[in-house]
This record gives sequence, C-alpha cells and structure tokens, in this order.
Amino acid sequence: MEFGLPESAVARRPLVDLDRWMERYQQADPKAPTALVAALSPALLRFFRSQVASREQADDLLQETWLRIHRVRHTYRPGEPVLPWVYAIARRVRVDGYRRTRRITMHEIVMEVLPERPAQVQPREMLPAFDTLVAALPESQREVVTMLKVGGLSLEEVARATSCTVGGVKQKAHRAYERLRKLLQIHAEGELTGGAQ
Repeated sequence: MEFGLPESAVARRPLVDLDRWMERYQQADPKAPTALVAALSPALLRFFRSQVASREQADDLLQETWLRIHRVRHTYRPGEPVLPWVYAIARRVRVDGYRRTRRITMHEIVMEVLPERPAQVQPREMLPAFDTLVAALPESQREVVTMLKVGGLSLEEVARATSCTVGGVKQKAHRAYERLRKLLQIHAEGELTGGAQ
C-alpha cells in the first residue's frame, strides 16, 4: 500500500493524496501527521514568508498552524479538499498573529536601537525577488496571489479559504497582476528605487 512510503516520497506525492492523509490523520494513523507536515509545510511557510517581516515570525505562525490543525482536525469533512481547509486555518492564524503582535507592540516602550551592520549589497541586474514585488501589493491581493501562485490552489479553493466569492478572487488577482506588471515595467525602465511603491 502506498501509505508506507518514506517521508521524502510523501513530499512529492500528488495533492490528491493529501485528502486521504487527512482522513487517516483523523483516524489516528501515526504516519499521517508526518506525511501532511512534510507535504504542506513548505507551501505554508512560503505563504507566511510572503506576508510577515521575518523568518522567525513565519516559523512561529507555521508551528501555530500545525497546532491548531491538530486541535481542530475533527472538523475536517472527509471527501472535501484539504488545501482550502488548511489555508483557511493558516489565514486565521496569520490574522491572530498580527493582532497579537500589534497588541504587544502598542504596550512596548521604544528604547535606543543598536545600529545594525549594513546588509551585504551586491549589484544585481535581475528582476526583483518575488517577495519584494508581492510586498508592494495590498494585503488582500498579496494573500490571493500567494495562495494561487505559491500555494498552487485553484480559484475555488482560494475563495473558500478567504471566505470570498470566486469573482472576488479573480478581481483581486487581476488587480494584483496589473500592479505587478507596472512595478516590473518601472523596474525595467530603471526608475524603481529601494522603497518606491
């Protein structure tokens, strides 16, 4: 049976198998959590990295997502696609993380900041990184583009994960693509500076 494959084979498994792994996870199969974490964590980490400032925050959000998935795994409906369910949980974790961070920073006192070493800057004549481009998008557009292009979700799955209509997802994606085209055009013309748009 294919469920006994090693962890490296699980990461390359088609997304259709994720639904079966989730069902097995609900039935307390000890191999299922490992398979799901191996298959979904890279995409979830990219989802969080595109929306938070640091790798550490993204890692924390990923860990919180898996804890929440574990606690609410009984709410998954067998036969339904698992990706929209997982991304909906990840989205809620991100929102909760943002609220928690904002609440904490509102009560912190700003102290003198130690100067940081300048980052190693190497001249590049390549296109800007995906994360840099996507950071210029409004939150809702960034979320949709990340789920569609990085997470590989369908329009229907993104709509379900964001509690939006398919038409709304299409509109957000279209506006995001238009903005990204403008940013790339500006960059190609040499007018894009480090902080502009």
